[in-house]
Amino acid sequence: MIKNYLVKNYLCICFISLAISVPVFAFDKSPENEVETSLEVDKKQVLEDIYALVDIDNAKLFQQKNNEVDELINDLFTVTIPRSKLEQFYTMLFYISKYASIEKDVINIDRDSTIKLLISSRVFSDPEFPKRISSVYLSRLNREIPYYKVSFDSELIELNLNKGDGYGISREGMHQQAQSLVFYGSFSFSLRKKKDNVEAFDFDDVDLYGSFGSRGYINVDINYVAIKSVEFHKGTEMALVKAKVSRREFETNKHTWLLSLVTRFVNDKSLQPIDW
Repeated sequence: MIKNYLVKNYLCICFISLAISVPVFAFDKSPENEVETSLEVDKKQVLEDIYALVDIDNAKLFQQKNNEVDELINDLFTVTIPRSKLEQFYTMLFYISKYASIEKDVINIDRDSTIKLLISSRVFSDPEFPKRISSVYLSRLNREIPYYKVSFDSELIELNLNKGDGYGISREGMHQQAQSLVFYGSFSFSLRKKKDNVEAFDFDDVDLYGSFGSRGYINVDINYVAIKSVEFHKGTEMALVKAKVSRREFETNKHTWLLSLVTRFVNDKSLQPIDW
């Protein structure tokens, strides 16, 4: 009898694992949901703001101009190459960590110079959002995998997607709608190169909020998704996104213990356009 009970529960877990897919940044390609690719920016100003970056002790991150940085930034913000603001944001941060000539491996970057760069580079669709940043911490003890932690002026802050309209697509038998990113006072991540691509991974203190879940043999409603990693495919609008149901989902909404257990191990992986 115990054996039959275990078998039934095992089959149930397997079924739910197959039935539930965790939708992430579900963008469709309809005109109202088009990812807003690179907008024209003043690349000269962006470079000036990069070279003007200082730490909280007013030490310059770049002691002098770097021709390779100039070329990379000019390429990153070339509008003829499809790129999302999200890709530009993370790629720029990767370049800053890699090429900064300051001798420190642990850097608290000055808030004001950081905000100025984020505004001039237009890597956020909402130009007011960078002003909510209170501090930026960079550890590059491993130069190939820098770690950033960005803190905000509030314990809870939201960044609306697509200027508040969100992004939607029909998936898993229901209309999925990604509405905003939710930051819990800060968010942190690591970066690395994967051949020609930049990948952001090991995210902490950030969730994707919206209406997700599945319809079918099992109906599931989910509001919070935790992003695990995003690999931007260079020269395209596409990114490989990995995510799973956030633990906050189970702190906020009522679900069965079985769903909580299964979603600890179930990841969603999809190749799709992505932005914020």
